[in-house]
Amino acid sequence: SRHFAGTRYLKRGVSDRGKVANDVEHEQIIHDESTMSPEGVFSSYLQIRGSIPTFWTQESSVTMPKPPIVLNRVDPTYQATQAHFEDLLKRYGSPIIVVDLVKQSEKREREVIVGNEFRNAIDYINCHIDDHHKILYCALDYSHISKHRNLNVSSSLNDVATWSVNQTGFFCSSPQWKIMEGGSIEPFDEGSYCDAAERLSKRLGGILFFPMEQMGILRTNCIDCLDRTNVAQFSAGVEALGQQLVVMGIRSSPKFDPSSIIVRMLITMLSH
Repeated sequence: SRHFAGTRYLKRGVSDRGKVANDVEHEQIIHDESTMSPEGVFSSYLQIRGSIPTFWTQESSVTMPKPPIVLNRVDPTYQATQAHFEDLLKRYGSPIIVVDLVKQSEKREREVIVGNEFRNAIDYINCHIDDHHKILYCALDYSHISKHRNLNVSSSLNDVATWSVNQTGFFCSSPQWKIMEGGSIEPFDEGSYCDAAERLSKRLGGILFFPMEQMGILRTNCIDCLDRTNVAQFSAGVEALGQQLVVMGIRSSPKFDPSSIIVRMLITMLSH
């Protein structure tokens, strides 16, 4: 995170300017060279991760593998958190989807402290912005679900991934198909799109519009933005990949078998 750099435990939360620790943008790009177009067809899906954007800290200690979490500054109107989400809105548009993977209950409160502060910050911000730009917040207690006999963490993450990708969409330079709300697949009507895009382009001074663009971003966090976040972002990546391949006309179904070679290839790419 070049705007709020530092090592684990020594750099947490948000700066006064709204920049967070562990801020990483991940772009997943597919290029199909087999088409008639000389440059091929491109598709891209963006998602981000970052430390919880409130003022909090942890003191590193050799004797404490999990140092206590401290809210080290009072920000009653959440100015820094607002600055963070304003920056995301400028860069990615709306909706901004927040998937918060921290623990929602603990015998000895630790993650809950900063998790509650984050939720309070989002509630405050959402009370002061219009409905179109409200932050979509989803709390998913990864640790609790993974330990519960009757719950499945992979299934829960996959449901959230499908919902979030459907909300933001993704970029495709030349879509062949579109996935409808109920999951059915229909041919992409480029003619009607081109007419509307041309009118909009003229109105906005010649800005180029593509047939299918991503609007908004998925933002994922746990405490360290490492293990739990890696798994959640992988789930979103797999969901987006399936939909991208359908829209590009490469596959007929957006869902993969878990043992699919495509899923294994994505795992290999993400691990390098």
